[in-house]
Amino acid sequence: MSAPNKLLFIFKSSTLLLLFVLFQQSAFGESLSYSVMKGGETIGHIHIDRTKKNDVTEYFFESTVKLTFIFSIEVYDRMRVIFKGNQMLQAQLYRTLNGKVKVNNSATWNGKSYLMINKDNERSSLQHLIYLTTANLYYLEPANTTVVFSEKFQKMIPVKRVGNKRYLLDLPNGNKTYYSYTNGICSMVEAETDWASLKFVLNR
Repeated sequence: MSAPNKLLFIFKSSTLLLLFVLFQQSAFGESLSYSVMKGGETIGHIHIDRTKKNDVTEYFFESTVKLTFIFSIEVYDRMRVIFKGNQMLQAQLYRTLNGKVKVNNSATWNGKSYLMINKDNERSSLQHLIYLTTANLYYLEPANTTVVFSEKFQKMIPVKRVGNKRYLLDLPNGNKTYYSYTNGICSMVEAETDWASLKFVLNR
């Protein structure tokens, strides 16, 4: 094989290898999507992205849910959580109900503690490091964990195993959320909310 043809062969092989690696990264579930179900009806969608660059991992969560009773409810959620290594650096959660802001929380590591601010500009702090939040739970089965940070409630809440690859979060408002896993990825969430009992079902 001549030198130009060898170079062309190497270039094509490298390109195919790069495309294969990119495909493999996608296949390992860096992006997840869920259908939000009430009974047998789809009432919303959730999309989650996980991106990694060096030792920084970012989770981005976005959802829209529409419920109709005597009146209509539309809930929009947007969440972004950033980790460096296995430590959370920042978490932001923004939620609206029929266009009105209901949650606008942030938690930021300042080198000594987490500074937490809510939509009313009320401030609090958390002294110990955070290694797991509800954003992680879609990508990571909490098999060896007893607590997880809630971006909504801005506190650590208990998580416990209640079955085979099934875990319960007891929320401070009295609601319960169950996470079920298949091959290490969350395949279903059963969530009690203030409006209805919902299921988030992984789209395959």
